[in-house]
Amino acid sequence: MQWNDSLSVGFDKIDAEHKELFKMIQELVDAIHQHTCKYKIDDIIKFMEDYANNHFAMEEKYMKELEYLEYGLHKAEHEKFRITFSGLKRELKNIKISGSFAGSYELSVATGQMLVDWLLDHIAKVDKKFADFLNEKG
Repeated sequence: MQWNDSLSVGFDKIDAEHKELFKMIQELVDAIHQHTCKYKIDDIIKFMEDYANNHFAMEEKYMKELEYLEYGLHKAEHEKFRITFSGLKRELKNIKISGSFAGSYELSVATGQMLVDWLLDHIAKVDKKFADFLNEKG
């Protein structure tokens, strides 16, 4: 999965962070294909956790400051991601305790797919709507 201009929301800071996320997801996909995901998954999980906390906080800050009318809906999407991601983290912890490489591989694939699906949907629908609002505000 590669970044392309059709994914741009037209707001440099948000686009830059989305690009970084795409890069990390690609690293996970590469690790899955190279069967090295059990070595990369911890770094990716940590990155995603930090990303969700920082990126979502930044978007939500702009929404509040600019009195974005769909703030509650957008924030709810972020919360759904956090809940799903938290479940994946619990699964990873259980797999590590059991020492199952196969489980680690399956979780890596599931994590990658969840991230890709959520990100593409979120950017295309929710973030682009917010970006349109930002561009109207100037």
